[in-house]
Amino acid sequence: MLWLPTQKWRKAIARLKHRRRRRRIARLLLFLFVCFGLTTAAVPSRHALSARLTDLTRSDQFDFVDWETQAVSNEIGRRVASCFIPPYSVDVVQTFLNQEEQIEQLQQQLRQLYAKSELNPKIKPLRQELIDLKAKQNQIIPQVEIVLARQVESVLHDEGFTMMGRVFPPIAFRLIDPPTLLIISPRDKIERQETIGLQPGLSDSHRNEIETALDQGNNISSYITDIGGLSSYPTMVINDANLIYLINVIIHEWTHTYLITFPTNVSWGYFIYPQLRTINETTASLMGQELSRQVILRYYPKWIERLPPLDNNGQAKPAPPSEYDLSMRYTRQEVDRLLAEGKIESAETLMETERQKLVDKGYTLRKINQAYFAFNGSYALGEASVDPTGTQLRQLWTASPSVKGFLDRVGWLNSYDDYLAWLKEIGLDSHVIEQK
Repeated sequence: MLWLPTQKWRKAIARLKHRRRRRRIARLLLFLFVCFGLTTAAVPSRHALSARLTDLTRSDQFDFVDWETQAVSNEIGRRVASCFIPPYSVDVVQTFLNQEEQIEQLQQQLRQLYAKSELNPKIKPLRQELIDLKAKQNQIIPQVEIVLARQVESVLHDEGFTMMGRVFPPIAFRLIDPPTLLIISPRDKIERQETIGLQPGLSDSHRNEIETALDQGNNISSYITDIGGLSSYPTMVINDANLIYLINVIIHEWTHTYLITFPTNVSWGYFIYPQLRTINETTASLMGQELSRQVILRYYPKWIERLPPLDNNGQAKPAPPSEYDLSMRYTRQEVDRLLAEGKIESAETLMETERQKLVDKGYTLRKINQAYFAFNGSYALGEASVDPTGTQLRQLWTASPSVKGFLDRVGWLNSYDDYLAWLKEIGLDSHVIEQK
């Protein structure tokens, strides 16, 4: 007897084909983003050092392909689910923040107990409490992601970042522990030469082992650092109990994905042109800082008092430089001078001396070297930065007709000369600014 599929079976087969088609699309998007869209992720090495890097980090490298395949393939389902969650539901976000604060407190208690003795009887119940709390938090994280994504999108929508009436690219992120990054710089100058994504949560001792093995005989400086987010797609955002910081990072990483839609070197030349990379990162920091304020004002009135005050231009007023900021600025300026004079050992001695001074004052700094500054130097908005790009971009922001107008102009920068021409248009002399 010939069996003929019923209408129910035909629909099931159609759904299966549709699901397979979505997975193929997801893998195509994955390929494009892994090859071109990761502004702070792993990039194929271009130097002879690559073989050594591969040997030392193979077991620790973060699997971007596996992570992206899973994240992209379920994003469509996440979008459907978002229709059933109220966009203004701040209660679930506050619950998440309360849980995160408790998690951070438990982790701090465990670190203190471990430092005294691993046999302390208080460790086991605290560790179990931490495991249970994280499991409870994981149950609501998908809702938190959806609520925050829709709230941020509402601000972006009003700023005009839309295509066919919808925010493009859509906000898509995951609250996870992002990879750590291995940064490589030459010893004789501060320059990001390589960036490799490693597993999150590497111990300090293991980081030191990798760095020491790389530095020996290769005339390089290496540094493994934690990060707050990564502009894969969906982007990665670290869990944090500070809502202002959390939203800042969400917008920061979205800015990178927006800029990658422009066929210019400000994004596609991220790893090739250091000056454009600094513009890219500093722009993302500025967007996160300014638009996170709008999200807080619109949805979270209890957090308004924690926002930084505004300056005369309506921008967040930078905090006065701290002791740490002043020390790092001085160190960077002196290191640049010593390296320009060819005094590599003197520069390295200075960095270690200044690090020890800060550690004695209570600052946690595992290492300061050329690679440390090569990574942190891309973010020119902070008070510790010696780069004038932060000041310049703030003034370009003020002179722009809109937030979208500002970001689109950044997106069309194809060279540093384009950037200098933009400065001249608003009457800024970049050389004068650099001397201040």
